[in-house]
Amino acid sequence: MVSFEIIASAITTAPPERIFAVLDDFRGWPGWMPSFERIRVELPHEGPPGPGYRFRLRAAIVHADMEVVDFTPLSRATAFRISFPPLTGVNRCRVVPLDDGRFRIERVDSLDLPGIVASLISNRQRENFVVLAGEFLTALKRQVETEGDGTQR
Repeated sequence: MVSFEIIASAITTAPPERIFAVLDDFRGWPGWMPSFERIRVELPHEGPPGPGYRFRLRAAIVHADMEVVDFTPLSRATAFRISFPPLTGVNRCRVVPLDDGRFRIERVDSLDLPGIVASLISNRQRENFVVLAGEFLTALKRQVETEGDGTQR
């Protein structure tokens, strides 16, 4: 098994409660998250998310089983298992209050890949993972800083 991390961050004026309201709305992910247009979110029940909450992301061929493993006022994490290529990992989002009233959103993705899969992933593909993490944060920031009528805060 080969492990690596992808780290990205962004600064926002949105408070943690707003950030996590968007992140905790799993059914709403396809509406703002990059590359989720063709992903279906399957929720087992309508209860509120919390530690141990499980759900599935399904695409045409591939699916990912997700489980909330961290759920605090300033952090969230979901462990995942992707069906193909087979890999596991954890996506973490942490919000750090800054002295000026803004907040830093930190995203850390830890990926665990079978050796054969890791050997097929080039440095260029790893760089693409970093780009995707940045695009995710840009989209999240846009979503949390936009009012219900579509205007920026």
